[in-house]
Amino acid sequence: MGSVARFPVTQINATAPTDAELIARTLGGDGGAFGLLVDRFQRKIYRVAFAIVRNDVEADTITQDTFIQAYTHLAKFQGRSEFETWLTRIAINRSRDSLRRRRFVSLFTANEDGEPEGWVEPVDERPDPEREIMARQLRTAIERAERKLSTQQKVIFRLRHYEDRSLEEIAELLGLRSGTVRAHLFRAIHKIRQELAEWVTVREELQ
Repeated sequence: MGSVARFPVTQINATAPTDAELIARTLGGDGGAFGLLVDRFQRKIYRVAFAIVRNDVEADTITQDTFIQAYTHLAKFQGRSEFETWLTRIAINRSRDSLRRRRFVSLFTANEDGEPEGWVEPVDERPDPEREIMARQLRTAIERAERKLSTQQKVIFRLRHYEDRSLEEIAELLGLRSGTVRAHLFRAIHKIRQELAEWVTVREELQ
């Protein structure tokens, strides 16, 4: 993960201050206090962004943008939810915007070399050429399936299966009802299973 925008960090007592205390100090002009909030949450926010966009450089940019937006709009944070929840919502919205831009660009451009972007290939250190080929084929099949999802379905699917968020937590973060999240997730899984079933069928026919 790249470096998130730096804020000067001030020395504090051994007892860690609460988020609310750091927010109050930041609003009072202590820029170092916000630096402590960045250090506290940047890995979690990066992980959420990466779970959605599946690209480390893009996730790093989203993480930086999330903290910059949070810093510039901190006075609007009213404490109705946890500060981490507020940050996560910003990161999800940034990630969702990134997916929409990616989909728009894909209408006019093709991936170089025909390779899908944004999917982490399964790690297997054993030198097995056939296994490597299968992993690449499966990666391509899953990426192809995810491209058929709507932006909302993709965000929900990735938060559930890559970030292991509960349906209730996803609903809170996206401002949706749990039933709506469940319906989007069901449709997403159905589409992906269909695509993978076709991949398995074609693969068996070639063997």
